[in-house]
Amino acid sequence: MATIRALELGFGSTSLVTGVNENGSPKILTFPSIVSQVDPSKSDLGAGLNDRNTVLVDIKGSKYEIGIDASLGSDKTNGRVLNNKYITSDQYQALLFGSLVYMNETEIDLLVLGLPVENWHRKQELKDLVIGCHEVNGKKYNIKDCWVIVQPMGGLLSHANDSGQAAFSEMREKTILSLDPGFGTWDFICSKGLIINNSRSGGVDQGMSAVLASVARVLKVAFPDLGSIPIEQIDEAFYKHKDHIRIAGRKYPFPVCVGKDMSGKDVDIHFDVRSAISNVTGSALTSTQNKVGLGGDIDLILLMGGPHEVFLNAVKEAYPAHEITVVKNPLTAICTGMYYGGLQYYAATQLKNTAA
Repeated sequence: MATIRALELGFGSTSLVTGVNENGSPKILTFPSIVSQVDPSKSDLGAGLNDRNTVLVDIKGSKYEIGIDASLGSDKTNGRVLNNKYITSDQYQALLFGSLVYMNETEIDLLVLGLPVENWHRKQELKDLVIGCHEVNGKKYNIKDCWVIVQPMGGLLSHANDSGQAAFSEMREKTILSLDPGFGTWDFICSKGLIINNSRSGGVDQGMSAVLASVARVLKVAFPDLGSIPIEQIDEAFYKHKDHIRIAGRKYPFPVCVGKDMSGKDVDIHFDVRSAISNVTGSALTSTQNKVGLGGDIDLILLMGGPHEVFLNAVKEAYPAHEITVVKNPLTAICTGMYYGGLQYYAATQLKNTAA
């Protein structure tokens, strides 16, 4: 039986398939896309009491740590890749090849990878990088073939798989707008069923990182003695705490603080970051409407991605006549759909090769 794996390597998080459940659904592992360059002099300050769940990867002679606990080894000079180098950067390749270790397979018949829409022109470059034999930590991993898709297509494929055969057949005739707010970019594709309309698809650098940067500027004014608040700290206020943000050991109401902390104690702190959020999310939707239009011919709007809740109001305001469908398991839907699409792609490839 063929071994198929999928890897969604995003700016914010990395999701990958580690195996298959009894019902045929993929097992998904997700961890932050944080890459820490290893300092040999500080490689084990914990003296082995608590080993980190990470993978050590050698890229061009430098060692990097990626994985579930990679943030514990990072400092301000390390972190996520948010630049145009992307595929060619050491950090991206550390995440890419380090993820092979978590996949639990040394022979992979097909690896499915995703790219942001604006990086789609680099698909062949990515395939050339991946196909072949790679050594990670003294162990060899052989990738026999690679299929690359744009990331929002993964969410669309996942939704199609969850919809059932009758609904899927109906989807083939629908014009679908798939929206993917990632950490680095806001991506969107317009398609007829699963056939993408390139002229009405695109992406802009207005993902969650832009939201966090916008919020950080407001908080810097509210906390002038602390300098810049780390974006990871602000990010936690969105996805972990929901109603508060932790700064300097104290909890403050979020997104609005009017002179009281979460315990009700008076503080000389005032901020309202709602406009900082909506300025970015609204701009992302304006970019979408400039290419897609106001939606008169759109039958279905799908929203996916970890930050989907942050962008949901802007989507509703941009397309008030539509019912917005949030895909099942929005954080991992893209990776799940990539896997299901890979099954179909591999079967079609094998059939084509047999016929030839």
